[in-house]
Amino acid sequence: MTSWKIELKITLDMIPLAQEIMYGLDDENFPTLSDFEIEEGNDIRLVEAFFTHKPDLALLQKRLTDILPTFDLALSEMTLEEIVDKDWVSESQKLLQPVDAGLFFVYGSHDADKIPADKISLLVEAGQAFGTGQHETTHGCLLAIGDLSAELKNDKAPKTALDLGCGSGLLALAMSRVWPITIVASDIDEIATETTILNARTNDIAVVGLASGHAGIAALTSDGFADNGLGQAGPYDVIVANILAKPLQDLAPDIVENLSKGGTLVLSGLLGTQEAAVCDAYAKQGLKLVKRYVRGEWHSLMLRHKSS
Repeated sequence: MTSWKIELKITLDMIPLAQEIMYGLDDENFPTLSDFEIEEGNDIRLVEAFFTHKPDLALLQKRLTDILPTFDLALSEMTLEEIVDKDWVSESQKLLQPVDAGLFFVYGSHDADKIPADKISLLVEAGQAFGTGQHETTHGCLLAIGDLSAELKNDKAPKTALDLGCGSGLLALAMSRVWPITIVASDIDEIATETTILNARTNDIAVVGLASGHAGIAALTSDGFADNGLGQAGPYDVIVANILAKPLQDLAPDIVENLSKGGTLVLSGLLGTQEAAVCDAYAKQGLKLVKRYVRGEWHSLMLRHKSS
């Protein structure tokens, strides 16, 4: 059996983004990924992605080239190699197993018969946008949302919530299942907001207007809080931002300005080694760490105002 390998070098913190982009190349051609340390103490990793069918290398290059400048990164050389007599199907299927994340169960249509009765189920197919629940960063956010749903009930329930950098919209879907309010899902990438709308409809969640006041998801393509009414829809009682460490630090003043005084902020997309720098950026804006969720090398953080 012929399989194909894509090889590229990328920083460790960019691996989840590259992983999700590769998942979205073809709905039926999911890769098996491995990454290797090149030099001790260096965060550049060699990533190998194995496919059962020949992937569209040009499409992958375009999508990475489009997104990497947002994080001040350039695309390294990428190679595609044909590998004969290697069966990677079983390994690919393992990567696409359902995700059990506390209160939530994220699955693809091929696993519809595995939905547990005591979970909130979310159907998300691998697609063009980040967020199938497979990566530790998304998993940590789902655990945090589950904890918040238990804590923020009745008179404490949020009136506004935002999924910033929504990708596939998975985290917005999760929030809409526990809070019957308008959940704003925002991303700089139009593909992400289109995917979010598709996923909302697939899960029978209403797609609503930003100022409608109705329960459901309002998805918009926006480059920051000053764009397309994102800031005007706030302040938000809950903000979830699963991005990367550097943009999380850069956005700290804007994010905190748009967080209500009694609100909760969930941050993800950062390595454990980056936690101190991220927390410091938000401490300067008056927030403190309340809880962390550790999934492998990745940390997800729950923060609130120091006076809360």
